[in-house]
Amino acid sequence: MDLKYWLGYLSEWLGVVAVVMIAGVSPLLKKVRRIDFRYPRREATYALSLFAVIFLIAFQYFSNSFFDFLKNLSGYFGGTELAQRMVLALACLILFIAALLLRGQPLKSIGWGRANMKAGLTTGFLAVVLVIFLRGKFSTLLHGVSSEQGTLLLVWLLLAVAEETIFRGYIQLRLDSFFGSKWGWLVTAALYMLWQLPGRLWTLSFVEMWPTLLIALAQALLLGWMMRKSGHVAAPILYRAVAGWLLLI
Repeated sequence: MDLKYWLGYLSEWLGVVAVVMIAGVSPLLKKVRRIDFRYPRREATYALSLFAVIFLIAFQYFSNSFFDFLKNLSGYFGGTELAQRMVLALACLILFIAALLLRGQPLKSIGWGRANMKAGLTTGFLAVVLVIFLRGKFSTLLHGVSSEQGTLLLVWLLLAVAEETIFRGYIQLRLDSFFGSKWGWLVTAALYMLWQLPGRLWTLSFVEMWPTLLIALAQALLLGWMMRKSGHVAAPILYRAVAGWLLLI
């Protein structure tokens, strides 16, 4: 990967940071409600345990024929690696939703609280507009998108909803409560980077894989920071879905 490739990512990330910081001075983001848990250690244990479960499932998903029925579902969305990871993320999200329901916890405990919805949507929308501008895609979008591109956007959106709800919603909020906002954010980013290994660890060389891991870590830090600022997963979902989609159209 050449210098221009990395500069493109860096300029985008810095631009999103600037936009979120500017939005942060508005009364809307100053009124964001923070989530606290009565038993932080217990919540962190649940979060880390569930991550361990889905991490093992992910390795089996890409190597065990038992999960072929799930991978076959990705064929409805093109059958690409991205579609396969989307199906995996949605399947894993079911475990987190089940844990939420069984424990009687509200949606706000996974970053879907109504009180912060407007802040999350506003932050996400501003980040999306910036990314479209930096990528020079306004004219492309004005001319319309094909059905294949529309399907690709759906895949990215479903993937972002599932993974951001899992990592920035369920896991980060609980680790923030136990470790503190700084270390909870950093640990969640590290877990997200590890999440990129299944399906790639034995198929890619280190030279091929390290850019993916580095980008994943940088994005995880940015997405987690957006979550902290907005208090709602809508912000990282919108930014991640559109940014990923624009790279492929």
